[in-house]
Amino acid sequence: MARNDLDVNDPSLYTPRDRPHVERASGTQELQKQLNTRPVAKPPVQNDYLFDGDEAWNEPLAELPNDERKSAVRAKGETDNPYAKRREPVRKKAPAPQKPHKLPRWYTHGRPVLYATVIIICMSALGFLAVMMMPQMAGYFWKDLDNYAFINGEILRYDKDIVDNYKQYRDYLQQDMIYQGIFVDNTYVGGQSIAKASEMLGGNGSSAVNPFSVTISIGNKLWTIDQSNVAATRTLDATLQAAYAIGRQNTTDIIGTNRTPFRQRVDTVLDLLDHYVYLKSDTTYDHDAVRVMVEDIVTYVNRDPVDAQINTFDFNTRSFSFTEDQVGVSIDGDALYAKVIERLDAGAQNETITVDPVLTEATVTKEKLESNFTMVSAFTTKTTSSSNRNTNIDLACQAINGTVLMPGETFSFNSTTGERTRNKGYKEAGAISGGETVQQVGGGVCQVSTTLFNAVARADLEVISRSPHAWPSTYVTIGEDATVDWPNLDFQFKNNKDTPVFVIMYYKNRECSAEIWGMTLGEGVSIDLDSKITRTIDPPSNVLYVQNAELAVGTSKETVKARTGYVVETYQVWYVNGQETKRTLLHTSTYKAYQRTVEYN
Repeated sequence: MARNDLDVNDPSLYTPRDRPHVERASGTQELQKQLNTRPVAKPPVQNDYLFDGDEAWNEPLAELPNDERKSAVRAKGETDNPYAKRREPVRKKAPAPQKPHKLPRWYTHGRPVLYATVIIICMSALGFLAVMMMPQMAGYFWKDLDNYAFINGEILRYDKDIVDNYKQYRDYLQQDMIYQGIFVDNTYVGGQSIAKASEMLGGNGSSAVNPFSVTISIGNKLWTIDQSNVAATRTLDATLQAAYAIGRQNTTDIIGTNRTPFRQRVDTVLDLLDHYVYLKSDTTYDHDAVRVMVEDIVTYVNRDPVDAQINTFDFNTRSFSFTEDQVGVSIDGDALYAKVIERLDAGAQNETITVDPVLTEATVTKEKLESNFTMVSAFTTKTTSSSNRNTNIDLACQAINGTVLMPGETFSFNSTTGERTRNKGYKEAGAISGGETVQQVGGGVCQVSTTLFNAVARADLEVISRSPHAWPSTYVTIGEDATVDWPNLDFQFKNNKDTPVFVIMYYKNRECSAEIWGMTLGEGVSIDLDSKITRTIDPPSNVLYVQNAELAVGTSKETVKARTGYVVETYQVWYVNGQETKRTLLHTSTYKAYQRTVEYN
């Protein structure tokens, strides 16, 4: 809507305002002068500068006085409003042109000189730099002036002595040779090429190994291990390459320092002249061959101790001869192998390894047997008048006589005598079977086992197997018998001593005797047996009749006699000089009771 179409009487145009806006005009210098010449008026009250007059602002237009005023020239399109104040905008005047600043005379007239001076200085600086950089840029070195170079942000002065040394070091480092101060396999190879050094050291291959030799000395015996019996090779080329690389490599030690890689190499090479380097080629040899040789040595040296043994026995003089005892010798094969490998790895030459074997004395020496071997116990029983029975006893004694039991060995009556057969000369004689007395080949040999048992028990040898007869025997105290029967019942005992045991058995003049020879039980020490009946078993009082069709009709025969049974305890009694010192239960025997039996037909 255009301003001319506004209804100035419309009250909505005059809505109350808290703070009317008043524009302040900005004036030019002329306006400023006028303002400065006007008298200073009292600042108007808040409402004084909003409207002309004292009338209330919200009175109707009809009641307001209408003062004719000449307004200034209105802008085109403005409404003729006698109540609104109007001010012409103050236009700024263009600033007056300023006079140019006048430079000093010396400045305007001296500019060419200044330019010339700057150019001369720059040219002089460039010339100075050209002179300084001539050695680096053109390779020309001044004779009477110092020469400089710009390297890595630094200006370095050229030193002829240092350059000459650098060239000398460079030429030395570039030589195709092993640097001075290096030894390989105790041979000086400094200044030599790899090929020449390899030729000096003999080259590669088994024929060019570093000589090694280790001699093992045990007692009066020597064994030598060297390249003649152990295949070996060495890697000389690798060692020479390592020697050649010394002084040609850099390390990380120079990181963060002012040392250059070239300087580090030079320092390494110079240090070789004062501190020699010794390298050794690796020799690889057949470890399995060394192990085999060591095992052969151990097999040759190691032996167990050998006890002295009974060599001969003179029955008439009751004298013995004994074999020589032998000391046991042993060495630790694993320890010897480790020591040999250690010396071979170290490149040993003509070294001797002395091994002191461990000596183990024999448990039974000849001297000990000669001084202490004696008859430990003996026992004799009387036989009957039966010639067949006595023959069987004599044959069994001969089979046992001269038996030698080494420590830990076990004696078996049945194994020693074997089966008693007619082919061996045994005859029929009375024997017990099933509670009856019957004729049997080899009958009577139980007296031999019983006699031997009594001698064994009195020698303190360990009884392994022993059985009583069906009823007590008449030729020995009850409870002190030992029956045998091929192949079921056997008498066995073990040599529980540390020395050999020699058994003598013989039959003579209706007597069966057994002797046990060995190391004495001790001075004045002896053993005897003592048996006691602890229980008696009565047989049934009635007679048992058994029909036997093989008997003649109307005849009868007593086959089993009525026998009382017993339980017997047998003790081993120890004596020292005839005085009892110890009593131990050896065994308990049970003899069953038998009912009288009669066969008839």
